[in-house]
Amino acid sequence: MCVRTIKLMLFVLACATVMFFGATRASADAVLVGPVNMSGTGFGNVNTLLTVQALGQGMGSTESGCVGLKPPGTQIYGPKACQGDNAGGDEKPPDQFPHNQVLQVSDAFTMAVVFNVDQPAGGSITLDNMVLVLYNAQGKVGFTSGNFAASMNFASTSFETGIGKSGWEFMLDSTQAAEAQAAINAGFDLLGVSATISGASGGPETFFLINPNGDTHSPAPTPEPGTLLLFGMGLILTGSALRRKEAKTE
Repeated sequence: MCVRTIKLMLFVLACATVMFFGATRASADAVLVGPVNMSGTGFGNVNTLLTVQALGQGMGSTESGCVGLKPPGTQIYGPKACQGDNAGGDEKPPDQFPHNQVLQVSDAFTMAVVFNVDQPAGGSITLDNMVLVLYNAQGKVGFTSGNFAASMNFASTSFETGIGKSGWEFMLDSTQAAEAQAAINAGFDLLGVSATISGASGGPETFFLINPNGDTHSPAPTPEPGTLLLFGMGLILTGSALRRKEAKTE
């Protein structure tokens, strides 16, 4: 294999890598891993971050909740804690559900947040948005996962066994996890969450944390099919163009 061909192959690989990671970061939302159903249920058995429930006329439409920190490190929940396109306001009050809290994390590559719902008869529900946020002890933001590119509808929640330890698991992709880990290493190691849900006719809905310190549970999320397709197309097109260029110069 001639030196020119090797150089061309290396250039193609570099271009495709840039396109791949550019496409991955274009959609900055957390990655859906899939359903998870562990043994045991109940608020007391999990590390709950956020608990929301729309009541009265709001039930069945949209509910939103947020928990985080503000300087000089005061824990807050509600609209003032919201990040991204989330309004907040449907958090369960502390006297009823003392489960709106930021939690310390140390390993961004394995930490996972589970979206747990309580729908009558296992009905459908839609997670419109979820933004994971890392704060330092002074309440400053060091990392956010970004808004969802599109809402996620779960047609059936019948596999769930109640509140706690079941639901839909989300993790950061490898690029986001590296950014989040850098933030954690810099002292931004307190995790909050902002979320919006639609179609909830029961409740409460919760978000709880698993694997905060690197315990193995779930495989790292793989790129979405659209990302892989874009990567492949970029590789093919870039390679074809360079081959034509090489043929003209010979």
